[in-house]
Amino acid sequence: MGLNENALYVGEVRHARYRPRTHRFTYRVFSAFLNVDDIDHDRLNLKLLSVDKFNLFSFRRRDHGAKEASTDGGKLRPFIERLLAEAGLDAPEQIHILCYLRMFGFAFNPLTVYYCRNAGRLTAMIYEVRNTFGDDHIYVVPLNGMNADRPLLHNRDKLMHVSPFIGMQATYHFSAAAPDDNLRLVIRETQDNEPLLIASFVGRRKVLTDAALLKAFIKHPLMTIKVLVAIHFEAAKLFLKGVPFIKRPKPPQSRHSV
Repeated sequence: MGLNENALYVGEVRHARYRPRTHRFTYRVFSAFLNVDDIDHDRLNLKLLSVDKFNLFSFRRRDHGAKEASTDGGKLRPFIERLLAEAGLDAPEQIHILCYLRMFGFAFNPLTVYYCRNAGRLTAMIYEVRNTFGDDHIYVVPLNGMNADRPLLHNRDKLMHVSPFIGMQATYHFSAAAPDDNLRLVIRETQDNEPLLIASFVGRRKVLTDAALLKAFIKHPLMTIKVLVAIHFEAAKLFLKGVPFIKRPKPPQSRHSV
């Protein structure tokens, strides 16, 4: 079972902060891993998951990709191909998106990840980061056809304010591999070349079926609400620990960077 197939990844999100106060938390979550062509052509063929329609689970294309009006109806593939073309990359054969689905019409995705590949090799990864202020920024990472079966390491300077308790002078260090039976995504954040925070998602693959969606709903009935509540709950704990609050700066002029 490989990168081609639509799936759910069920596992844990973990955060560990090292300074100026230590702070850790773990939450059980699940993410969808979907072929964007199946989304764009509405061929997921599931009763409990709809594209751009209300359902128990739904995927709204306006949550991801292009925000401006476009001639392609908001489809994901043309938007991703434009980003890759600006980075000097050919259109990928396959693009998969890793994200939280809407449940009863609600979701908040702090991070959406796109896996792009040709001939079985990852050619690019794209990280779409959101904050609770309504801003987002897209980091495009060319990978030059690296092997899809081993962890890929890449760095990007932080360009958008995310947490009100972390300044802008920081660097993201990504560690990712093409998902298979397991998915592992790790982001280490550093300041002044010193560890600041590590965030990770580790999940186990489940075939995407209506039965799997129903089971995920029963085990995580309020997950999409919990994600947003947890962000504010953990922020409150940081505030009580005396971590300085940093005022939100203006977002970057460009919505994406390479």
